[in-house]
Amino acid sequence: MLGGGLSGFVMKMIASQAEAQQRQVELMLRKQEVVDASADKAAGRGGVIVRRTIAFTILFAMVIAPFIMALINVPVTVIDEARGGLLGFLGFSKPLVTQMGGFVLLPEVRQGMIALLGFYFGSSQVK
Repeated sequence: MLGGGLSGFVMKMIASQAEAQQRQVELMLRKQEVVDASADKAAGRGGVIVRRTIAFTILFAMVIAPFIMALINVPVTVIDEARGGLLGFLGFSKPLVTQMGGFVLLPEVRQGMIALLGFYFGSSQVK
């Protein structure tokens, strides 16, 4: 009788663990369905046009704009903080204004170009 009660307890515990695991799997499947539905909605919002616009803008800034700016010779004003002088070690600075001809290529544009190349050429390597 003691063995029957013990074996019944063990079987009941195994069954409850299996039931809990089944509920957890069902919850994970429902969560994945919600994630998939959200991804499908995001893909249908027209993000392709935005991504292509960003890509063409970055390519324009890296390739075409420097040539155009060199031909029309529009001066570009660059402001830099020059530290120095007697109070420079205290953190005081005065702006240093310089005019240059050409096109200023910002680090953000270069980083965007690197990310763009990695995205397009990286995805072509996967296919």
